[in-house]
Amino acid sequence: MGNLLKAQKRFFCYVIVFTTTFFVGINLFGDDKLAIMKVNRVGIGVWDHGPTWQKSPNYTAGWFPADYNCIGFNNNYGNSTGPTTIAMRNFYGPNVTTVDNVSDTTWDVWPYYTLSCYGSSWDTAEVVIQPMTNYIRWDLPDNYVNNENRQIKEHWAVVDPTKMVGTSDQVISVSTRNYWGIEVHRKLFAWSQQFHDNYVICDYKIVNKTGVTLDTVYLQMNDAAFNIFRAQGRNPELPSGQGPAAHHWAHYYGSRPGDTLRIFYEYSADDPERPGDQMAHPVYSQDGRLSQPDMEFIAFLHVSEKPYSDPQLDVDDPKQPTVTAYYNHERVHYEAVGDLPGYQQGQPGGSYGIIAGYVWKDQLVDDRISGTYHRKNNDEMGNPDYSCLGNGFDKNHIWNRRWVSIGPYEKWHPGDTIHIVYAVGFASLSLKKAKEIGEKWLNGTLQDPPNLPDPRTGYFPTNFAFPIDATEMDKIKDRWYSTVIDSIHKTVSRAKWNFEHNWQVPMAPPPTNQYILGTGRGVEISWSNQQAENLPNFAGYRIMRSVGYRDTVFFEEVYRSGPEDKAEEHHWVDTTVVFGATYYYYVQAGVRIDENDPYAYPANRGKVIWGGRLFSTTYNPVESKRPVGKKLSDIRIVPNPYNIRDPLWNNYGLPNLDDPRRIMFFNLPEECTIRIYTENLDLVKVIEHKPDPVSSGFEIWDMLTENQQAIASGIYIVVFQTPDGKVAYQKLIVVR
Repeated sequence: MGNLLKAQKRFFCYVIVFTTTFFVGINLFGDDKLAIMKVNRVGIGVWDHGPTWQKSPNYTAGWFPADYNCIGFNNNYGNSTGPTTIAMRNFYGPNVTTVDNVSDTTWDVWPYYTLSCYGSSWDTAEVVIQPMTNYIRWDLPDNYVNNENRQIKEHWAVVDPTKMVGTSDQVISVSTRNYWGIEVHRKLFAWSQQFHDNYVICDYKIVNKTGVTLDTVYLQMNDAAFNIFRAQGRNPELPSGQGPAAHHWAHYYGSRPGDTLRIFYEYSADDPERPGDQMAHPVYSQDGRLSQPDMEFIAFLHVSEKPYSDPQLDVDDPKQPTVTAYYNHERVHYEAVGDLPGYQQGQPGGSYGIIAGYVWKDQLVDDRISGTYHRKNNDEMGNPDYSCLGNGFDKNHIWNRRWVSIGPYEKWHPGDTIHIVYAVGFASLSLKKAKEIGEKWLNGTLQDPPNLPDPRTGYFPTNFAFPIDATEMDKIKDRWYSTVIDSIHKTVSRAKWNFEHNWQVPMAPPPTNQYILGTGRGVEISWSNQQAENLPNFAGYRIMRSVGYRDTVFFEEVYRSGPEDKAEEHHWVDTTVVFGATYYYYVQAGVRIDENDPYAYPANRGKVIWGGRLFSTTYNPVESKRPVGKKLSDIRIVPNPYNIRDPLWNNYGLPNLDDPRRIMFFNLPEECTIRIYTENLDLVKVIEHKPDPVSSGFEIWDMLTENQQAIASGIYIVVFQTPDGKVAYQKLIVVR
């Protein structure tokens, strides 16, 4: 034992000297490199050196369209970082105390000790030992809107399909070592196909490079629903007091014998101090639409039963994580640490009792798996107040998190690895369904969803307590919201299937080049995708369209073709558009999953997979031009007569223009020549109306002659002539 303590002390003294020396000379933290997962419906920002309190990923532009339920995790906490704290027994380490601004370090064997793996200070930050890489399967396609390429290139990855994990579409990797010598090899990957696009896989291998054997080790990590950037919910802006708040239920499924998955999810709760039922946060002033129809989860797919030196010995432990609890760590009472044998007040490691679950000894799940310490779920207490568990909850400090502890590992020898694979993501009502539910809830016509497992609580626990002042209509709304729990279970079942089949679920087809142009015939869309058409299971194309950039409009399919739709370039005109409205489009290629595909999740076999949408994110609108007239008699001159003193100008806002002089011609043919004469047949102006760059039935005349002189009051003759010789005449009256 004495030799081991000496080895530990030599090691940690070496770490201090080595780290301090190199912090003076070079930047061991990496280069603040940020990678963002951008191929699916949930994004994660990854800093190469691990997260810090001050840093958040910058989720820009690429999150539109909002109806796609895009959510970006803020990695200040644990979503992309894995274990944030390591706790152990009988550890020889430093205890730093400060008195009158003078620090003193005492080295000793502490019965309990905790090491921070990530943080903002130099002694806990990560040193990058293998630089971050960020690879993606497909390059950005052409994405032209009105002749401008609208590719979103910021934070785009390096195209290299050979670097993918299985059939995934993006892979981010980085390796770090913290101050204490713990290495974390992070790999995150995701899919763009719609049956697996709402989660990101986090695959971490954590290696003991401290040089000493660690005793009775726990790895703690956390996740938080309040730490999310949502694309939806802000257009239109939510009125003050009607937006989502950080009041949440949290539930761990996996604590009881017979549970088939390990999911810790969090969802919107009611504020018990506010009148009405705010679950899913309906916006009363916006037809009741639900502004928070989603639920966020973390699900464990593999956790090492024990540290290993040979990967062939890595076996999953289905009871891991052994500790789960929902709380605000800054508000936890530490009374239970008195139960820790040999612990004395003031020693380091006082949080060991929390990490190991001792603090919740009076609030553990009664029928939990033997050897685990799962705190009761606050939504199973039969209490409408989300803070009913008490310890760790404070309504003035509501930033609660889902904490899990993995372990205890009796011995973690030098060089041994602990392997953790988990999925982080979300499930949701579609925003279209959330709008429909909110509207019917508000007008009192909402009915229960079909086939609920419990007619009273839906998919909530059987003893779930609705808000104390909830009406029956409120409860129906909440039961609809509860169906997202079923969606979470289905999502995690697909993720588990993916893991068990070596990440080989069917792959989405490559993205499609698209060229979108507003013209006088409507909106013209051209596209090409030879790679997709060469696939044996090619299934055709679809075009999706929304009207306007708001949370209350949704993409709808406006074009669909089959596997015979193959060409070097495709073209389709949307003639159903309305002039003056703005539209957003994207084109997707499809492939059909084989009915007998052994790697496809059984419920998805035979269905069509569409290309990943965020490859061609269209956040720029297109408008149709004025429609082309079918005959010359359709042409209209506006205003006619023209009178600058006409009070209607004020209604049109023309006097506010720099120059309100304008005559507009509507319903013009695609191509014609406009000649304007005085009543004495003196030629005043010639306007060539051409379909270049786009066809349109509209022209504006600034009422200036060919010599750039303003025309006088009087009667003018306007002659319209098409290239094939057809002619029409109209009279224009001008009063100045």
